[in-house]
Amino acid sequence: MTIAISHLYSSLVRTALLVLVMLSVTACGFALRGTESITAQYDSLALDVDQPNSELARLLRRSLDVANVSVQPAGPNAPVLSVRNERSVSRPVSINPRARAAQYELRLSVDVTMVQDEEVLLPPETLLVERTYFEDIANIAGNQDEVEIITAEMRRDLVNQLLRRLEADTQ
Repeated sequence: MTIAISHLYSSLVRTALLVLVMLSVTACGFALRGTESITAQYDSLALDVDQPNSELARLLRRSLDVANVSVQPAGPNAPVLSVRNERSVSRPVSINPRARAAQYELRLSVDVTMVQDEEVLLPPETLLVERTYFEDIANIAGNQDEVEIITAEMRRDLVNQLLRRLEADTQ
């Protein structure tokens, strides 16, 4: 009898600790990457992108879809979100003893604005994301893969930054 009570007590304690940990993690704002939900105040908008088939445009369309914002052709009353001039810049930050670049800084930026009819809803601004990485001169192929992964993460960050900017503008 005491074994059953002891087992029940330890099970309750484990369950209570699990619930406490889950509440703590969600209360601090933790979310798995890519699961951030942003509630946009726009039901639909037109998207004007320099390169409509680019990775950035694809990520933006998917994120707007997740936020329940339909992307439609430009109409007379629809707000038009313009995303222009995606720029990627890489520059050396530090050098190694052989006078070669050891660390690089990557910068990815876009110019955004949003208008509806003749009213400016989001004034023109440049969104920017920066990352640094160390180059391993013994693994050039791995470095290139790392740069591609970092650039993809930077694009996701730019899209999230843009959606947060849209959300802040509508509140």
